[in-house]
Amino acid sequence: MTTHNDILMDRLRRLRQALDETGLHAVVLRDASHRRYITGFTGSTGWAVITGTRAWLVTDGRYWERAREEAPHFELVPVRTSYKDALQTLFRDLEGPVGFEAETVTVDEFERLYRPASHVDWRRADAILHRLRQVKDGEEMALLRRAAAITDAAARALPSLLRPGVSEREVAWELEKYMREHGAEALAFPIIVAFGENSALPHAEPGDRRLRPEMAVCVDMGARVAGYCADLTRSFWYGREPEEEYVKAWEATRWALTAALVGLRPGLRGRYVDALARDALGVRGYGEYFLHSVGHGVGLDIHERPRLGRNSDDILPAGTVITLEPGVYLPHRWGIRLEEFVILWDNGPEIVSQAPMWPVLTP
Repeated sequence: MTTHNDILMDRLRRLRQALDETGLHAVVLRDASHRRYITGFTGSTGWAVITGTRAWLVTDGRYWERAREEAPHFELVPVRTSYKDALQTLFRDLEGPVGFEAETVTVDEFERLYRPASHVDWRRADAILHRLRQVKDGEEMALLRRAAAITDAAARALPSLLRPGVSEREVAWELEKYMREHGAEALAFPIIVAFGENSALPHAEPGDRRLRPEMAVCVDMGARVAGYCADLTRSFWYGREPEEEYVKAWEATRWALTAALVGLRPGLRGRYVDALARDALGVRGYGEYFLHSVGHGVGLDIHERPRLGRNSDDILPAGTVITLEPGVYLPHRWGIRLEEFVILWDNGPEIVSQAPMWPVLTP
């Protein structure tokens, strides 16, 4: 039976193969998600240094025991004075082209920690890690499904949480509490609960606005399980007499979601998937009100590769996990976003999210 350590060793093997293919002699990782993916180490601070034959994990005294337990296949380099001293000791033995995470290493970190190793030819390695993490293994798939199931259950509880007079903030707290009580270690991102005009803001923050009958509602949430994220959005009219325009826009959004799902297959570029939904909304007269990309990859980060925006050249591989989330936002009126959590297989998409999708929710 494949163990967690077997999976980590395979990831390390594939990383070394990728380094060899791109001509890099080593790579240095400090991004928390990249580091966790390769090493298994869950501490908040640390660096991994990986060559073709050696692998070190650099961290301070808060995490020495955790590092030994979670990353036994890495040599622990204990930080006793400073990270700079520990890293410079390792960097002295590196030579030639070495990869680093240009997207996440700050200018200050590069100047203090990397540049002093002037004998090293530092090169961007972000694309290598993104490619490795795009295709999920069996362990990742299982954790993502658990996170999605908890999120679905919270969505099913929504009707019991909504009542006239309840505030956005109160509903957001009840959803967070529900997910934590049912197995989530944390939220994947701050929950969005938006009533009325607030729903026209794609990233609205829950506040003191209170629910009343005949009001639009948008809820975007996700559980996190063992580091892995879920993402789900549901929008509906709370009442008995929805605005005619709302129903029309809701149906157009659902149609755009269906168009993206039907056309989704491995090998497509992200911008093509975005265009499937965007064009469907355009035909229905709502193209100018779609304000963001149609989706994104999900894993240890809530937003990761592949990107599914109108300018994305990312190619979608089989085995990737993504969201599809077209939306329509009419300023100062209401907004609608419908989002599904999807695994892309060789033969097409599997919709993992199973929460009901209501156009109207009657009090």
